[in-house]
Amino acid sequence: MRKCVLLIGCLWMGLGQAGAQNRGLELGSGAADGPDTSYYKSFRGSLIPRFFFSRNYSQLHFKPGGGLPEMHYHANTPLNFGVGIAYRYFSFSLSEGLGFLQSEGRKGHTKSFDLQTHIYRRKWTFDALAQFYQGYYLSSPNLGPAEGRPYYLRPDMRLRMVGVTAYRILNDRRFSYGSGLGQGGLQQRSAGSFLLGGNVFYTAINADSALAPRKVDSAYSDAGIRKMHLVLVGVGLGYAYTLVYRKHWFLVGSANINLNANFSREIGDGVRKARAGLSHNFIFRAGAGYNTPKWALSFLWFTGGINAEGGYSHYTYSLQTGSYRLIFVRRFATNRRTKQMLQE
Repeated sequence: MRKCVLLIGCLWMGLGQAGAQNRGLELGSGAADGPDTSYYKSFRGSLIPRFFFSRNYSQLHFKPGGGLPEMHYHANTPLNFGVGIAYRYFSFSLSEGLGFLQSEGRKGHTKSFDLQTHIYRRKWTFDALAQFYQGYYLSSPNLGPAEGRPYYLRPDMRLRMVGVTAYRILNDRRFSYGSGLGQGGLQQRSAGSFLLGGNVFYTAINADSALAPRKVDSAYSDAGIRKMHLVLVGVGLGYAYTLVYRKHWFLVGSANINLNANFSREIGDGVRKARAGLSHNFIFRAGAGYNTPKWALSFLWFTGGINAEGGYSHYTYSLQTGSYRLIFVRRFATNRRTKQMLQE
């Protein structure tokens, strides 16, 4: 089942992994509306197998205020090994958890269905997230667990989150988002770009009983608040930059900050309180590696977070998700043009 889910998810990722740049890359460096090919090249016409290790993570943070301790719930996710292949706008990957490297069993078990699609086009970057997690534990051993247990486990706690982001790359002639993060090109000279865009997210946190343990907050537990729903819509800006050393070594990083209108609702025993407000959220990306026309090795990190205040409890609820990935790719020419580029 896990293999099928991951295959479906990675097929959904096809637009992003193989299509890092659009067809305008075939214009020369002197074209007024095309990219400057002395800064970056695209290899979207090549066949790109890849091998990777990855780990996704999901964290829920509850901040009650009033001197009560903060609660940090973590999903217990394994390290995965995967293989994949990309060509033009089609890509798929298959990964499997490495059981012998799984996190401690005493932290419980997490069931997850996690899709993270990151599409790096020439002028735009898109993210599409769909995360369904069940099973969390409190990272602080002294909060909530019954006697004799090291962690407070919540196998009944569930997260449902879907969202999309879109950002316009203003300096698309000289900066390529996909070269460092999508393995679809080669950034040959250092460059950066401002980003303009926004995001939309829907999040639901549910459990069979109160989300906070009675040992931490008895009033919250008595209210039986077991559901928190959140809709968030916002606009933002950011900046991305790739530092290139000797044409092949690279460091890439970007940060996006958004201002959002959010609508939250807490649901419990006789409680159904909604609240509208303003909040901010962020998206960070970073990567480092070695990139050549024929192969590339890179370590990538993506993380994002959203937050809102509950209308009844006035808790601050925060969600942070992300992934780490170590990737090796090998490019093979499929036509005369890509063969010439890969031999340069």
